Amino acid sequence: MALLCLSLLAQPLPAAAQAQPQTPAAAAQLAAPAVGPPLRILLNDVAPYTLHGEVSRPGMHHEIMLALAREAALPVALGSAVYVRLAMGLKDGSADLVVGVEGPELEELAQRVTPFHVFKFVVLTKKASDIRSVAQLKGKLLGVARGAFYDDAINKDDAIRKFGVADPFQGVRMLALDRLDAVISSDYLLSYALKQSGVDLNQFNSPFTVNEKSYVLYARRELGAETVRRLQRAMESLQKSGQIERILRSYQ
Repeated sequence: MALLCLSLLAQPLPAAAQAQPQTPAAAAQLAAPAVGPPLRILLNDVAPYTLHGEVSRPGMHHEIMLALAREAALPVALGSAVYVRLAMGLKDGSADLVVGVEGPELEELAQRVTPFHVFKFVVLTKKASDIRSVAQLKGKLLGVARGAFYDDAINKDDAIRKFGVADPFQGVRMLALDRLDAVISSDYLLSYALKQSGVDLNQFNSPFTVNEKSYVLYARRELGAETVRRLQRAMESLQKSGQIERILRSYQ
């Protein structure tokens, strides 16, 4: 799990404090004076939420979090991990905040700080398939992200057979090879995966929507109330200025 420490100063970091070379946002760091140890934040390590190898384009959630940290004048250390690791980061104390899909596990485990953005869970099938709704997934093999909560109609229905995939890129490839009957993911992830997969897009139906959810910034329950309020006020300011919407559009 790569960590990115932001000094949040308007000046470049000294060499000893520079982030690891593989960190997505290694050179995209500016913000506020350090006021204690940085907040340790875990983000979903999947494109386009996290991108590797291009300093000026670290990923949608990295850019939002960097903007939020600057606006709130808080030092942060950004890390990325597979989705199932996000909740574990709060449980084992290795993370102060995570950006995850709203759902029962995170709601019970942590305190909700602020929504990041709305998205839709969608299901992708092949044109040869007769699957056009969640009800028609019964008895079918559905590619799902490990640890993700989609909807009671999916997560709690044992008649829908589920296969854990590392990311939607793997899911799309397996679907193209008829190793899965369908794949579920967020509209942002699935759209990006389809563009990058190199498979023939004409073999797929248009995805159908399961529901609408939000990615939310969650904090460990012990995080101070003042820090939470600063993050909430900062997000409200970024939303009002249109900066969040601009970041989202740049990754579509």
